[in-house]
Amino acid sequence: MVVRLMLRRTGAACAASIVLAMSLFLACSQEPEPTPIQTLPSVSPPATVVPAPMPSPPAAEGGKQSVRKRATEERPRITPFTNVAAEALKDGYEITNYRPAVVVFDYDRDGDSDFYITSNRGNGNLLYRNEGDGTFRDMAEGAGAALTASNSSGAVACDLNNDGYQELYVGARGIIGDGLDFRSATGDDADSVRHREAIQDHLLLNNGDGSFTDITEFAFGDEANLRSASSIACADVDGDGWLDIYVGNAVDEDWFMFDQPSHPGHYNLLYYNNGDMTFDEISKSAGVEGAHITLRDEDGKPLLFKDAETGMEYEGYDPNIVDADGNRVADPSGRTHAALFFDHDDDGDLDLWAANDGHRPYVFRNDSSRGDVRFTPIAEAMGIDKSGNWMGFAVGDYDGDEDLDVFIPNVGYHLRLFAPQMEPGGDCKYTERFDWGTCLHYLLRNDGTENAAGVGEVGLFPNVVSDTTVTPSPLMPPRSLDRKRIHPDWDAPTGLGAYDFGYGTTFFDFDNDGNQDLYWLGSEGPPGNSSFPAAGRMLRGDGQGGFEDITVRARLLDIRDVDYSILDADDPGFNADRQRISNRFHLNGKGLAHGDLNGDGYLDLIGTNSSGPIWDERTKEFVPASGPLFVWMNGGGENHWVTLMLKGRMGVDGTGSNADAVGARVYIDAGGSTQVQEVRAGSSYLSMDSIALEFGIGDAAMVDAIRVRWPSGRTQLLEDVPANRVVEIVEPES
Repeated sequence: MVVRLMLRRTGAACAASIVLAMSLFLACSQEPEPTPIQTLPSVSPPATVVPAPMPSPPAAEGGKQSVRKRATEERPRITPFTNVAAEALKDGYEITNYRPAVVVFDYDRDGDSDFYITSNRGNGNLLYRNEGDGTFRDMAEGAGAALTASNSSGAVACDLNNDGYQELYVGARGIIGDGLDFRSATGDDADSVRHREAIQDHLLLNNGDGSFTDITEFAFGDEANLRSASSIACADVDGDGWLDIYVGNAVDEDWFMFDQPSHPGHYNLLYYNNGDMTFDEISKSAGVEGAHITLRDEDGKPLLFKDAETGMEYEGYDPNIVDADGNRVADPSGRTHAALFFDHDDDGDLDLWAANDGHRPYVFRNDSSRGDVRFTPIAEAMGIDKSGNWMGFAVGDYDGDEDLDVFIPNVGYHLRLFAPQMEPGGDCKYTERFDWGTCLHYLLRNDGTENAAGVGEVGLFPNVVSDTTVTPSPLMPPRSLDRKRIHPDWDAPTGLGAYDFGYGTTFFDFDNDGNQDLYWLGSEGPPGNSSFPAAGRMLRGDGQGGFEDITVRARLLDIRDVDYSILDADDPGFNADRQRISNRFHLNGKGLAHGDLNGDGYLDLIGTNSSGPIWDERTKEFVPASGPLFVWMNGGGENHWVTLMLKGRMGVDGTGSNADAVGARVYIDAGGSTQVQEVRAGSSYLSMDSIALEFGIGDAAMVDAIRVRWPSGRTQLLEDVPANRVVEIVEPES
């Protein structure tokens, strides 16, 4: 067993890039108008390491876990974030992409966080290396990671060969306006080859010397993904020590329609790692390619389309639609926007969740054994299969009861300002009229497991979004809180359900007080003229299930040129419009990831925005614009922290868990409370947080205990670990 304490340097470092792209959807309606960081002390002696069985999480009683609430204290003042993109990104902070990803990872393993940004075809992706002085340098071209010919989308970083360096899997999507779907890229003619070059995903092998090699053909052969990738996640699905890859596919942008009953997507793919950097695509046999979409009329009858060639009928999918080359368009499946692996039922293996746009979420219980990958769909049995426009995932213990809960952003309250849509269509402005659809977010509280008839054990995750208290911001409350704005045919949304549209999202402890906070951003439609104007929301958690909206005071608005000089609603000088503190000025947020970019122990955020047309109020027309990337540096504070970097034994001697420790569960005891996190690779929309586990511990100077349950099943206990350290933990031998 190896435990290494490393002192992180302090300083002002930042990272940011700007990712924007041509906006595909021009929404037609608009909502009604309404301290310096102190140097850390020297490293203390290593923590005591005592091998011992890992204590179990709290036992379930009556289907719900017992809850030990953390003591509440007076909330500290808010130290704001600062967007440093313009100063920190030496090679530009605006890019062109409608669906830009951000991946935070240490690609060169020099001990600090770098990040990767995806661009569309003709504009190279960006690999921003952390220079250690508060600036970042784009190394993509020289490193072989630019992929200029690719129409890139989501991405993920995973150590697929257990050599200690993370590979990059980079998704791609269809080209806006070419009228071609993926089947038109499967031929051998020159046009097919050019099309395939743009829309095929890529796997970049990390050579360990700062460079990457494209091994897509070697790794996947003819099974390389040509469908329109959205988000990607990695996990060891059968416990063999090798990370596998799940690709969530959406649909080609030219057929990303919701205003008609036919609203299909693309099947998802699961690549099984053979241990030699080759992969087998097994989604169908494993049961995770995606369920057929559903769409019903007012009487609950399926809306069907008949295949003119075979006579087969499909619900919500018209198989007779063809692309410009005469090839069938899409698959009879949902449009996956985000993919998440996590052990929701606490049985030691990683289950799979997928968020779908215009369809129901997927939850697949992992029933695999070594070499035999099998998943069982259980979303319906769990009662969380409402149709919606599901965008991303955030996983965290928001209520302090020592288990992991799930937030899934949706359209939000916006459509309740208008009359319900009567004509059948794919998105929630139609389906919300029924008990099987919703536009409101999900906040799924983990209450343990229960036994479902015909399915067996499933997670018990009641949706508590409407019952979750949020203290609103006096500076920018959601319009839904004004009951007069809600159309009389709708009920007024309540709690967290009254909040805005979102894409990328994350739970993280922004002030290191030991409580999980929640941030999301996202909007759909061009800035200035959107059906879903949203400028990000930062909710500070109280550790007991409630939140406070501190978005403006934390200076985390996804808006250009905000004037934060007056932030008192009672000050006569405060003017929301003049200061641009309003959803009216929103950008088109997409990807989001967190990581500690300057090594001060406080988590920073990177957010991407789509490029595309922006509404010009002066000329009353749309004008083209790139989209900025925001690098929000955390202002820090006095609270203590500990960051854990886990290394699985496959990266040491070829036994045990994968080198990245993806799937490891960690509990820490500090300051009289217990916190829990899990190592994940991917989950948020298009993007990936750092795989480091960052815990805030308030005024505690010591972590009393760190308990690790490795994916291999091995357990580990560390005691009396000093605060304000990065602790590298290597999986013990069996």
